[in-house]
Amino acid sequence: MKKLILLYLFILSVSHFLVGQTLIKDVNEAIELAKNHNLDLQISRQNAQIQSWNVTAVKGARLPQLKFTTALDYNFLLPTQLIPAQFFGGKEGEFRSIQFGVPYNLTAGMEGNMPLWNAGLKQEVEIAKTNQKIGDLQTLVLQDDISTQVARLYFATIFTQIYLDITKQNLANVDTIAHITHERKEKGLIDQLEFNRVRSTRLAVEDILHQNEMAYQKNLNQLRLAVGDSTFKASPLNPLSILERGLLPPFSKMEKGRGRSVVTDEVAVPRLQLRAAQFSLAQEQLKKEQKLKLPILSAYTRYSEQAQRNKFNFLNFNEKWFGIGVAGLRFEAPIYSGHIRESGIARARVNADIAQMQLENDRRKYDSETRDLRITYNEAVNSLKINREAYQLSEENMKLVLIKYKGGILGYDQYLNVLNETLNAQNKYLRTLADVLINGKLLEIRNSY
Repeated sequence: MKKLILLYLFILSVSHFLVGQTLIKDVNEAIELAKNHNLDLQISRQNAQIQSWNVTAVKGARLPQLKFTTALDYNFLLPTQLIPAQFFGGKEGEFRSIQFGVPYNLTAGMEGNMPLWNAGLKQEVEIAKTNQKIGDLQTLVLQDDISTQVARLYFATIFTQIYLDITKQNLANVDTIAHITHERKEKGLIDQLEFNRVRSTRLAVEDILHQNEMAYQKNLNQLRLAVGDSTFKASPLNPLSILERGLLPPFSKMEKGRGRSVVTDEVAVPRLQLRAAQFSLAQEQLKKEQKLKLPILSAYTRYSEQAQRNKFNFLNFNEKWFGIGVAGLRFEAPIYSGHIRESGIARARVNADIAQMQLENDRRKYDSETRDLRITYNEAVNSLKINREAYQLSEENMKLVLIKYKGGILGYDQYLNVLNETLNAQNKYLRTLADVLINGKLLEIRNSY
């Protein structure tokens, strides 16, 4: 009964662990998971939202502004003026001191103003809109970079997992040889040198296994960070099953009627869209600097009432309040600013030129990167069939050499040669397959624009 209870608890704990994990079956699911959970992307989306609020704030500056103001003043020393005494019936040459004002003053009123003509404010709206577009594009660029990063890390994790399985099989084969050599040494059929060489080979393969385990854990941790899910677990992958499902087609065709590759249009590529928006922002800022030299016309109005008291009795509504009202137009025309505006225009013009050169430079870099990806992908596809066949032959040779070594037909040097050839074939095959899948996926991402 106790055994059944322990078995039930074990099954329950394992099932709970498996349910808690996010199992991803392919790279597309990993990329979609990253788009939804990556914290850098979430932060970027929030920053883009802030830019939309900035547009609203800048537009508000062009609308009428109305505010309520109030002030309470206590004049602890009132101004005094000397007045000739003869005005009050006194002698000529004498003066009488007169004090002006009262100690307590309370003012309350409304102020309003509205820009009628302000080219700089209008240009600020265009700049804010462009910044909003840049914020959205920065999120798309980051999403594109994270998709590329996730694709690389996903396949790196998968292939280190495959390397682990292959290395474990290699270690099992070496263990078989080590067991045979141990028996032969006990019987005196081999010397200590050959026995030590077998042990050294086994230690080397075991060290490779530990290195692969470490690489797998590092890749998996980085993948979990990029995906934004700490419970992420990649589904085990068999390299031969990949070939059975088929590979991506070679990306070597050029778009008809154009001399450049399909993905050079900045209208579609987020990175180039961002550069184009930054160039547009630089042009808008140049326009703003130029428009700052234009005059400004605005309307304003102000009305307030003031209570003046000798005592602090403002709640006595029988006392008078005195009103003050004004309305008018304000015209401002810059005449001389110490060359500040001229230098601002020159600086903005240089920034626009730099942004234009950066756009063209990024377009060329993007085309070059895409061509390099195509070359690498197509070469890997061409080499994959050869390396796959060599890999399968090495696996067959490994089985044969084990049989012949057990039978005493082949010596250890011959076995070691076959083992080294097998390791080399395994590495070349898996490296080529990784190049096909990684570069193919990156090209697929680029051609999706």
